Amino acid sequence: MNMSFLHDWMKMKQVIIFCAGFLGLIHSCWPEAVCYVSDTQKSYVTSLAISMAQSVGPCVVPDPSVLLALNLGNMTDISTQDLLVKQLKEDAAQKINGNKPFSSGKVALYVMALQSSCSDPTELPNSNIDLVHLLETKTKEELDSVASNGSPLTTWYQVSLDVLGLCVMSKSSAIEAAHISAKMIPTSPSGHTFSVDTAAVAVMGFTCVLEMEDVPIDTFTAVKYTVGALVDMILDAQKDGLLGNIYSTGLAGQALTAAKSYYSSERWDCPQTLKAVTDLIPQKKFSLPIAAAQLLPFLWGKSYVSVKDIPCPSHEAQQISVEYTIVNDLIGENFKYSIVVSVKEGSTLLEVMEKAKQLDPKHFSFQTETSSWGSFVTSINNLGGSTNDKTYWQFFSDVTPLSEGVGTYKPSNKEHILAIFSKY
Repeated sequence: MNMSFLHDWMKMKQVIIFCAGFLGLIHSCWPEAVCYVSDTQKSYVTSLAISMAQSVGPCVVPDPSVLLALNLGNMTDISTQDLLVKQLKEDAAQKINGNKPFSSGKVALYVMALQSSCSDPTELPNSNIDLVHLLETKTKEELDSVASNGSPLTTWYQVSLDVLGLCVMSKSSAIEAAHISAKMIPTSPSGHTFSVDTAAVAVMGFTCVLEMEDVPIDTFTAVKYTVGALVDMILDAQKDGLLGNIYSTGLAGQALTAAKSYYSSERWDCPQTLKAVTDLIPQKKFSLPIAAAQLLPFLWGKSYVSVKDIPCPSHEAQQISVEYTIVNDLIGENFKYSIVVSVKEGSTLLEVMEKAKQLDPKHFSFQTETSSWGSFVTSINNLGGSTNDKTYWQFFSDVTPLSEGVGTYKPSNKEHILAIFSKY
């Protein structure tokens, strides 16, 4: 075990015990507890959040940072959040299918934004796109460039977002990415253009990884050292309450909130920083949605690392079994074929049919047409309906005709679906 870490934990344990014995002095035990927006300035924060939410619309390019901020602030504008989730998924699919620019850091933001909404980033509608897998692939490309050229394919800011996104999704690849990044990312302004934004995102990513399970001791040591160095750089950039400039303060504040155990409380006057930025809100300094989105989590005492603490149901939906039978005893050569398929709970009948077709294309192939009522099955097993013969495929749940189309009906576990060639 890392002895420095053990020492830090023992010190923290003593503080916890001390505070528990003196509940009336809890604020003096935890200096960060008094770091909150004052009552007189809370209205500024609320108005900023409302203004940011109002920037969302059907004809506006979706911003994952806006969705992240809304979710971290527990904003209850469900229609706005639902629209953003839909837009982000559609935009991601268009970028990937159209081979449009989609940097690794951008993918990470999309992953975190969708995860913060408890919307599975591993599955996009009407596609086989897995954004988490894509993030792992793009992160590897960044790290391969670091190994061969000493620098990432894009920027350290993007790589830091990658580490954070992978960690939020509890991917073990975050540990390796953090290990490599911690040894290579610039930790001194000398000879480099120092960016508070990059340092802030890196601190959040690394802090998240340090909280993961099964982090090798050498990785833990290297990452913890780098967090300390980057935090020092951020704190050294303080001026008049701001961390760097007014626009970097949001991310930097998030980073210092996430990494509060890696510096002494007297090094950062958090209330002064909060006052400095909230005083600027009435001056419209954060009128751009992206500026508001990076600042608001800090004003709410959160950080992007907090996404992993949002309670969500498991993305691993329960599997159900559906028996699917096709029957023709009406015309031509009669047939009856049955198959049992396993699909995710909540799958539509159309998805059941697709799975059956995949498992046995010889017998369960089918064709559909799209109408105003949704997908309409025109043929199964090469047998199509005919308006002249007044024939069609009718669907049943056991003996009960289905009142919904195949694209909307969702079978239950162990249900028996029959497609029977019928006359009308």
